[in-house]
Amino acid sequence: MKTDARVRYTTMRIKKAFFTCLAQKPVSKITVKEICDMAEINRATFYKHYEDTFDLLRKLEDEAIEGMKKSILACKKMTSQGILLMILKNIRDTGNSSAVLTSQNGDPGFAARISELFYQEFRPLIAKSLSGHTEDEQNAAYLFVAGGSGHLISAWINSGMRTPPEQVANDINAMCRAFVDAYARQYRKS
Repeated sequence: MKTDARVRYTTMRIKKAFFTCLAQKPVSKITVKEICDMAEINRATFYKHYEDTFDLLRKLEDEAIEGMKKSILACKKMTSQGILLMILKNIRDTGNSSAVLTSQNGDPGFAARISELFYQEFRPLIAKSLSGHTEDEQNAAYLFVAGGSGHLISAWINSGMRTPPEQVANDINAMCRAFVDAYARQYRKS
């Protein structure tokens, strides 16, 4: 469904105002009035597009997740490092919005949604590498890898994404590979 230029412009102003507010305080403290004042729109216009600030946040998160999914689908035949690099570039290209969504002021559940996306793509790779392990052991390894990777990505975002995404992807991939290989070797020794 196409939207006309006025609607796109209005929603862009609403989003920009919301990100400005979210950079300064938690979503629970942001009012529709603040967003409307900053976006120079009336409340009725806001409510044509969003139910409240939490609906706006959820829709922005949905857009970010969809962008990451598209990046993954575009590189299905790539290595795990290639997929990770595409996701990091997607995050970098969305700029400040990713940093704000993953900040303390955003939704703590958003990181879990990103982790679930990674789980769907990377869990089978870990299962293959740890084929001699039980499903519980494979899940534990995945959770360890995903948690560490998620924290590294969050740190990268919160530091202003100064390190090139290629280096971040390479570092995360090397650490994950080293852990999975060591975990697999340890299992074979017991």
